[in-house]
Amino acid sequence: METIIFVDDDSKWAANYKRMLTPYQEEWNCVYFEQTEDAMEYMAEHPTEVLVCELDMPVMSGRELFEMVNMLSPATVKIGITQVDNVAETLKLLNQIKIYKLILKPFFVAEDLVYPIREALKRHKDQTHQEEVIQKAQRRLEELNEEMERLQGKVAGKKRGHDRILEAMLGILDANMSYPVAGFDPGMKEVVKDFCEDIMQEFFQYYMYEKKNLIFYLSYLKNKFHYPGRSKVYGIRNKVGGEVPVTVMNRIAYVSFLVGRLCGQCMERYHIENMLETEGDEYVLHIWFGWDMEVYGSKVGPGVQKLLGCLARELIRALSDRMSEKSENKIYALRLYFKKEGGLQ
Repeated sequence: METIIFVDDDSKWAANYKRMLTPYQEEWNCVYFEQTEDAMEYMAEHPTEVLVCELDMPVMSGRELFEMVNMLSPATVKIGITQVDNVAETLKLLNQIKIYKLILKPFFVAEDLVYPIREALKRHKDQTHQEEVIQKAQRRLEELNEEMERLQGKVAGKKRGHDRILEAMLGILDANMSYPVAGFDPGMKEVVKDFCEDIMQEFFQYYMYEKKNLIFYLSYLKNKFHYPGRSKVYGIRNKVGGEVPVTVMNRIAYVSFLVGRLCGQCMERYHIENMLETEGDEYVLHIWFGWDMEVYGSKVGPGVQKLLGCLARELIRALSDRMSEKSENKIYALRLYFKKEGGLQ
């Protein structure tokens, strides 16, 4: 039940309030006081929706009571009651204190009191709802901030792990490339190291940071390697009927990336065709690509070509469950098999 407090030092008016509100005694909890101190003591212990107070009272005026209530119970909606002897003074008072409505004495109809109270109760309800919405939004914001901090910590930890692994792998490559690249000049060595770093960076992109579907990967690879206006053709045909599991798709996509990156690094022009299909309980990736430097133009020397080709081929072999290859007229064909545990889904 909603609580409405009335404060008026005039006992006759207090009796009028009780008489007018008798029909609403089962709807509202109406409490009447003649002393402001008693009203404040009651409000300190009882939630109050509306305070109706006479403004002109001795000892503590209604204005002073409203100012105290602003601190004691800021959600309480305040209604002032006063005898208008001086309109200018009343308007000045309204500008100084925050009250919702003003009831002018004398009044003799109950609706003159009931209507402002109903409006004040509605305002209190709206304010309470708005405050609940704000608090809920603030709690949600705090939860999101905590989640963001958790994710940032997780990403930071993953990035630190990535950087440590990458640094170690680059160190191993640098230490062990002295023999295979013994005859390379500094520029050729830099090409090899850049290629190795790039494919390792991409490896982490596929396996640590991304979990995408087939459509994403196909679009990503086309955007990365397909430039027909520059005689760089990268074709992809998807003959798989359903969705490819991420655990298989990232290997298939990374293999396709390796071939595109190898050809892009070694040849001025290239033509690569990828076709993905199913065969029994396996995914099969067919790749055809030209490897004729006289036809496609070479960007690097034979030694670098051989080293990068061997590196890419070994990575491809490690990623696929089975691999078969053949070379006819300098056109390479790879047939790679990828199997998900439990068969196709």
